[in-house]
Amino acid sequence: MQQQKAARQTSSKLILFVGGARSGKSVLAEEIVRQYGRVAYVATAEAVDAEMIERIRKHRESRSGGWVTYEVDELLEQALAAAFKDSEAVIIDCLTVYVARRMIQTANDDEIIDEAANVAHMAKESGKTVVIVTNEVGMGIVPEYPSGRRYRDLLGKVNQQVAEVADKVLFTVAGIPVDIKSLRTPII
Repeated sequence: MQQQKAARQTSSKLILFVGGARSGKSVLAEEIVRQYGRVAYVATAEAVDAEMIERIRKHRESRSGGWVTYEVDELLEQALAAAFKDSEAVIIDCLTVYVARRMIQTANDDEIIDEAANVAHMAKESGKTVVIVTNEVGMGIVPEYPSGRRYRDLLGKVNQQVAEVADKVLFTVAGIPVDIKSLRTPII
């Protein structure tokens, strides 16, 4: 058992859960990290209204009691660095909300994409298991407004950055994860 724990701590594993809203991504991500003793939960949501306050409350209730929560105040990279200090595994929930927050803060798209790439590389080099949750928002209708189209396109690029670095990319539908990265075949 001790050897298994030591092996877990020295090898990094980056897992990306992607899917639609309420597809079961967060529940499955939490299932994965329950096997670890010290878990850090990096929360990207901001309690800006009654509905978000309720969503955050429900998410907190679903977590194990010993998990430490790190809330993203400004940059995800800062919260992630703090979370690495005393954890065996980390959940980032979720990139979807983080990208929206960064857009509101008027960060330019390239800056947000670079941040996502940095987060993925930090996770990969951390020696920890890191599970990142994000939504796939590009499978529906084209948003009517420019800001909606910008968000859809930007989140798609962010997800691609993280997926490229991730060891596993699990597409979640109706609570069922499918490892889509292992299914990837060369284009030519």
